[in-house]
Amino acid sequence: MNLFPRRRRAHVRFDYTRGSLGWGLARLALPSCGEQIAWNLDAVVELYWVGRLGPEYLAAVALCFMVSFFLRAIPLGFRIAGGALVAQRIGAGDDRGAALAAGQSILLTLAYTGVFAVLGYLLSPWMIALMTTDPLVRELGTAYFRMSFVFFVFYDGIATLAHVLRGAGEPGYSLVGMVASAGVATIIMPFCVFGWGQVPGMGIAGAPFAVGIGRIVGTAIVMSFLFTGRSRLKLSLGDLRLDRPLSRRILVLGWPAAAQNLLERGSNLILVRILSLFGPVPVAAFGVTNRITNVSRMPAFGVQAALRTLVGQNLGAGQPARAVQAVRLSMWVTAFFMGTTALGLFHFAPQVVLFFGLTGEGAEVGALCLRILTVGLLFESARRVLAGAFHGAANTKPPMIVEGLVRWGVEIPIGYLAAVVLGLGAAGVWWSITGGQILAGAALFGWFFWWSAREGLRTQPAALQSPVE
Repeated sequence: MNLFPRRRRAHVRFDYTRGSLGWGLARLALPSCGEQIAWNLDAVVELYWVGRLGPEYLAAVALCFMVSFFLRAIPLGFRIAGGALVAQRIGAGDDRGAALAAGQSILLTLAYTGVFAVLGYLLSPWMIALMTTDPLVRELGTAYFRMSFVFFVFYDGIATLAHVLRGAGEPGYSLVGMVASAGVATIIMPFCVFGWGQVPGMGIAGAPFAVGIGRIVGTAIVMSFLFTGRSRLKLSLGDLRLDRPLSRRILVLGWPAAAQNLLERGSNLILVRILSLFGPVPVAAFGVTNRITNVSRMPAFGVQAALRTLVGQNLGAGQPARAVQAVRLSMWVTAFFMGTTALGLFHFAPQVVLFFGLTGEGAEVGALCLRILTVGLLFESARRVLAGAFHGAANTKPPMIVEGLVRWGVEIPIGYLAAVVLGLGAAGVWWSITGGQILAGAALFGWFFWWSAREGLRTQPAALQSPVE
């Protein structure tokens, strides 16, 4: 008999439907921002080490990243829809329904990534041939692609787990997994690329190998939180069995978000293909600066993730006015942080691109590219935050419509016209991207506040209807 039983500390969960919005935003955004930094840290480390191999290696990584990024657009729709359902059901007090929604989101992601891991590995030479005619870049790209597809399931698997945890208002658990993933990849990457002692390096294939090992470690850690009851989402194997009505609902809610990302990433593929007409240096410069701007947007991604949860949970609790207040606060926070970041990147552009291995002509071209892209950084960040507000409200079509019109109606034709017809070269493509970011940010800003004032934010009945009878 235990004469001195240990008292279990009650786990107090924060209620995002009450109290200070600023504190709630900070509790969600800071871990989410840290998670996004960790998610992209290994990509930055990858650029650093691959950049030591030469510009053709950077060009191959840039092309492969754009193609794999495109292929991962569909599961992003699954996890955005799944995260919205989880958030709204948590707000409504339906923890069991939230767990089932999370399980179906994970199941759909596994099905998609498993199929495309096999197809991608087999079709790697053909895919890189679509992007470039340079024989060395094609050879390097094939090696990089094939190693990436070996770990394709884990790249998106950990991201899906992170989305459902953020929807539940528990980004700290996914942060632990992401930090572990990035830490492992960062430590082993130079050894994987260049070798260690008598162990030969894997060259360009060593970079995705290191990232993949890190993702496996991170995924295992996050899964342990979900399946051991430490998270509010107490998942069981039963939640991973197909629930047709709920999976269909995730597909219905998720297809506009998936289409939005397909439109965005598909346009990037075409713009990079136009850049490849001017040689590997502009492609390498864009590959480096595009990842730099992605990392610099981490505060905005953190706010976006937090806003999805705040809007979803407050709509689930029947508080639309509080959801709108959360959007306004998020926009002010984004304006402050991203405006400051853009000014810093513009000023220090030459030093930043030099750090990532762009030297000589590449450094000059990269600095120009980075300065052009920072002009639209604030608007692009605002657009993504507002897209998070729409996603949290389970209204995924407006971001898709704006994305399609701006990307395919403005950026691609103007980019080709400026770069090829008017002879501005690579700078014409970069200016078309910046112009599209400004236009898309302004358009979605106007749409959201017109929609919320005209119709009012309201919980989507299809989103909240519980599959648990």
